Amino acid sequence: MSWTNFLILIFIIYILYYALILFFDLFISPKATTGDIAEDELFFSQTFAPELITPVEEPEASTVSDEADARGLKAGLSSGTISSSGGVGLKQLFSLAKNNLIEHTRAIPY
Repeated sequence: MSWTNFLILIFIIYILYYALILFFDLFISPKATTGDIAEDELFFSQTFAPELITPVEEPEASTVSDEADARGLKAGLSSGTISSSGGVGLKQLFSLAKNNLIEHTRAIPY
């Protein structure tokens, strides 16, 4: 099969696909009634009565964090001291790689 035959086959499939879509839209799909219904309106066959939802206001209870904020203390959890695993800068990383001082423990995904 040459490229010309392949492209002609793809073009024919393309034309048939869109012809089937147009045929379905024009002849098979249900027709909309042409009464006083606007085209931009949506109608649903199911009917549900709207339900009014009113928020229930509960009295605010004072929490521990509110009391801490009131006393001026910083709210939040402390994770302790931060320790590093020996991070290096970019220039230092390249110099370590140049001297073959970097140990690869697993494959690097690209």
